[in-house]
Amino acid sequence: MKLTLQPNNARTTPALDRLIETRLLALSDHQLIDEAIVKFSDEPEASPRFQASILIRIAGPDIHAATCDQTLRVAVEKAIASVENQVFARQARRRSRRKSQLQLPATPRTGRAW
Repeated sequence: MKLTLQPNNARTTPALDRLIETRLLALSDHQLIDEAIVKFSDEPEASPRFQASILIRIAGPDIHAATCDQTLRVAVEKAIASVENQVFARQARRRSRRKSQLQLPATPRTGRAW
């Protein structure tokens, strides 16, 4: 997995960098991730002040999330949680489709009437 951190007008801490890395590595155990791009910015005039966005490149449609909060850490945690929820929801849909396909007899599944 290629991890890219793009701070835009925001100072990061090593603890925040480790948090991002560990959560995304844990997520890569569930879903193969080609690339993860994490962008965060500090907009002093905006309320809430900090913005974070994550783009995960995986097989199939990419997953992305963007959040805002009063602290950079919480904004990043919310974005990561949103990405994790999307990955787990996609896996649950895939599992439910697989179960429903397995429960049907072969005739309706293939469209062949022999």
